[in-house]
Amino acid sequence: MSKFWKTVLLTAAATGAAAVLLRQLDLESARDELRRSEPEFPGLDPEDMQEEDVAMLLNELASQL
Repeated sequence: MSKFWKTVLLTAAATGAAAVLLRQLDLESARDELRRSEPEFPGLDPEDMQEEDVAMLLNELASQL
């Protein structure tokens, strides 16, 4: 068998093996499971902040710029 055909056969076998492995891993469902298990961080709600805190944050931002 020529070198070219050996390379093609080896590449096809490696691609098939990788496809089977990835299908068994089912990465999308694992990613969804990870999202469900992570606690959500709601962040700061501007409506719930005191006026003094907003002013302090704006002053800090202005000093950084």
